[in-house]
Amino acid sequence: MEQNEREILLQKYTDCKRKLSLVTDQLQIANKKLKEYEEMAQKAEKASKMKSLFLANMSHEIRTPLNAIEGFSRVIVETDSEEERMKYYQIIESNNQRLSSLINEILDLSRVESGEIVMKKSMTDLNQLCENIQQLFKFRCPESVKLEWEKPLMSVIMNTDANRLTQVFSNLISNALKHTSDGSITYGFRVINEMKEIEFYVKDTGTGIAPEFIDQIFNTYASQDAKQQKGFGLGLALCKIIVEKLGGTIRVESVVDKGSTFTFVLPFEGNIGGINQEHTTTTTNVRTIRVSARSDKMNLKTILVAEDEDSNYELVKIVLQKRYRLLRAHNGIEAVTINEDEKPDLILMDIRMPEMNGLDATRIIKEINHATPVIALSAYAFEENIREAKAAGCDEFMAKPFRVENLIEVVKKYLD
Repeated sequence: MEQNEREILLQKYTDCKRKLSLVTDQLQIANKKLKEYEEMAQKAEKASKMKSLFLANMSHEIRTPLNAIEGFSRVIVETDSEEERMKYYQIIESNNQRLSSLINEILDLSRVESGEIVMKKSMTDLNQLCENIQQLFKFRCPESVKLEWEKPLMSVIMNTDANRLTQVFSNLISNALKHTSDGSITYGFRVINEMKEIEFYVKDTGTGIAPEFIDQIFNTYASQDAKQQKGFGLGLALCKIIVEKLGGTIRVESVVDKGSTFTFVLPFEGNIGGINQEHTTTTTNVRTIRVSARSDKMNLKTILVAEDEDSNYELVKIVLQKRYRLLRAHNGIEAVTINEDEKPDLILMDIRMPEMNGLDATRIIKEINHATPVIALSAYAFEENIREAKAAGCDEFMAKPFRVENLIEVVKKYLD
């Protein structure tokens, strides 16, 4: 009897141990599945956030040129000066081209990713291509940024798709302009690897890219800083796709607050000839619009306009300069400094600006003097953007593009 009991107990113990082992295995499988689901959920959440940031950035990029087009279209009708009409027309045309380029980028990205676009190669003079790029950006660079083309010692004729190569250069320079408020942007090319490859480059002295963001820089929905809303849009994603379709590679090196260098290498098929006696650097000198405070306006109420886009500032200036004394800040830091020195009666605050964004600038300004009215003028016009602006201390929010009459009414509300 004792022997039988021992055998029964031993059998029960063995069964329990086996069942425990099965439960343990099931738990491990369940934990593994749970981790997979958590990772999938995190990826989905991240993708959703990146798409939201992408949509916010695209909204801003579309609304910004629209603001100039709509505003100056109204203003051009009301002026009798032929010279002013021509100037306004050029601003409208420039922003029209900017908007068209953005729409083409959106369409291009879709077509390139689906394989609908085929590269059309032809023999292309790279020096002529680089010179054309300089002309393309002649009126798009602010006065504080020099666009320099480092002309090589020789002429290079390359079998490539000239239009797509121009597009890559243009996208990289446009991206550099977004993140460079002062300094230089240098571009060019060099023959490497025993004349088997051509290395193209665009170097800027801008804000740079955080190390943790380098690996994501060519993603479609890339946005470096959601707080400052400084994204990279579609341009860099398109660059990567085009360069790879041309058989090359693209990379970036960057140091925060020092600048970035984008480099792409393409296989070389063509010929080289010596034409230049010395290496030259060609610089684009541009004229930007500035306003000076004349003595006869010192008795008028003062408005500080924080706006980094020249065309947007020019529109505000035309609308308000006869009624008020205007000051301009190109970024948030300038806005804070000018506010302390000049103590304006009202501030028109753009949100996305270099150095310091409009939200941070507004917080600092409101701490110094809470009574100073701040009106946000922004191409970021989602509900969450309006809430963020109000939370930062903005008294009003006007979305770009805005109606001229509405701007006058809002300013009068606070000053008259």
